[in-house]
Amino acid sequence: MTARKKTASGIKIPFRLWYALATGFLVIPVIIFCLGYLRWYVGIPFALCFAGFSVYAVMDCTKQGGGKTTLESNTKDFVIPLKYLIGFGLFAIFLAYFSGVGEFIYSLQDHAIRRATLTDLVNYKWPVIYDYSTQTNPDVIKEIGKTSGKTALMYYFTYWMPAALAGKLFGRTAADVCLMLWTAVGIFLTLLGMAKLNGRASITQPMFFMFFGGLDVIPTLVHSATGYSLWTSIEGWVPNMAYYCNMSELANVYHQCVPCFLITVLVMLSVNTRTFGLTGGLLFAYSPFGVFGILPVIVTAVFRKEMRQDVKGTVKDLLTPVNIISALILLVMYGSFYTANSEAVGKNGFTWKYYDSAGLFIICYLCFLVIEVLPVTAILYKRYRKNVFYICAAICLTLIPLYMMTWVNDFAMRASMPSRLIMCIFLSELFKDLYDEDAERLRKQKKMGKKKAAGLVFTILITILMMFPGFVNAYLIAGSQMTGEPDRKDMVGSFGNVNCATDGVIEYAYVINNQFYTDDYLDTFFFRYLGKT
Repeated sequence: MTARKKTASGIKIPFRLWYALATGFLVIPVIIFCLGYLRWYVGIPFALCFAGFSVYAVMDCTKQGGGKTTLESNTKDFVIPLKYLIGFGLFAIFLAYFSGVGEFIYSLQDHAIRRATLTDLVNYKWPVIYDYSTQTNPDVIKEIGKTSGKTALMYYFTYWMPAALAGKLFGRTAADVCLMLWTAVGIFLTLLGMAKLNGRASITQPMFFMFFGGLDVIPTLVHSATGYSLWTSIEGWVPNMAYYCNMSELANVYHQCVPCFLITVLVMLSVNTRTFGLTGGLLFAYSPFGVFGILPVIVTAVFRKEMRQDVKGTVKDLLTPVNIISALILLVMYGSFYTANSEAVGKNGFTWKYYDSAGLFIICYLCFLVIEVLPVTAILYKRYRKNVFYICAAICLTLIPLYMMTWVNDFAMRASMPSRLIMCIFLSELFKDLYDEDAERLRKQKKMGKKKAAGLVFTILITILMMFPGFVNAYLIAGSQMTGEPDRKDMVGSFGNVNCATDGVIEYAYVINNQFYTDDYLDTFFFRYLGKT
């Protein structure tokens, strides 16, 4: 691996170095989970497998697939101007801080549960086991319905493992700082990957990374004018369907979206399929619902024209020991861990089952597509209509709302993350090029035709309106911080002794009891054969 070199135009980033950092960011928490949560004779071999497979993936990342491919440009070292490299780094730290990671600033409602997760991973022995007798709030006890016995923490908390380890070694403040910086690293690496995909670094990458969303301003205005009853929030304006803007994802489920975004970029930049079982499969550790969204992207990457081989070559590259063994370990380890709690999914099935009539479902579904999917796909259509990742993202975003899991449909919100990032990447490239074209036109003193100018103004206007949900979230966080609005970060405290049963909006005790607790855990496959007891 060559060292990073400064060139006349910026800092040269070796592709293999970026790939190694991205892979390490994703694998390290999994290794900590293996060593901390599994029996030594299971955890050590699993950890060694992930470490060894990661090294292989890094060494193999610049080698083409078995057939002839035309993806050499993906693996070339890329140059980032120093001002953008510094800017991306500072922006990543700011965005992690501003999103409430570590709760150094006003944080949104979900952080009460996020903070409690890290608190218990720091304070409890791994695996985290609770005794119901430690609950003291009568409202919480009433909801749980138990005052004795033990239960295990079951949740996709792998993202917190490095911060939890830092907290065990150096205290809770160290855990919070580590979590914020860890998130900043993930954001920074994703921005570098986006710049690589776009051809060069631009201000459009962090701008759209933070604010990309849907045209939710329209149903919000309609609700303001009519007060129609289906509207519950800016991004919850129809029942059972919701796509959240990037700012909302970062401020609520950073533990899912940051690794998901990075894995999506990794897959898009890959020039072979020999390690997809590792790079793509790692998302299972962070976001089980996100896996449903990354699978179509992986299939698209495997069979795109630039990667296409004969059947024998394709099968050979897919059926590598890294793909098979890493995917199998992840499936067995995390599959048995997550499914130990059968109550976590709750409401699930085809979305139309949860509407009073077929007509209402059709109206809501079509409106949802018009607001959340059509604007960005239409803007990008002319330039990217032949791009297989664009086609994949458009199809996925159209189909995902037809199925739901959990009462708030986490499936739609999380499975859509890879496709929404793909659209975000293409949008940032489009606006980067539009800026370059406009600058070149001004340099040559050429006039823009009225039709083209009108189309450009319309595109910019629609794009700005699509940022509305992100700006609202940012305004809420910044405004609440400046006015000293109390947040809800300590309303849970610990799952072992929940402070408040509800905040009036989120029923904390109900959510924790159904999604985080697992009774009879010793009878589950995970604790029988894999986990420490």
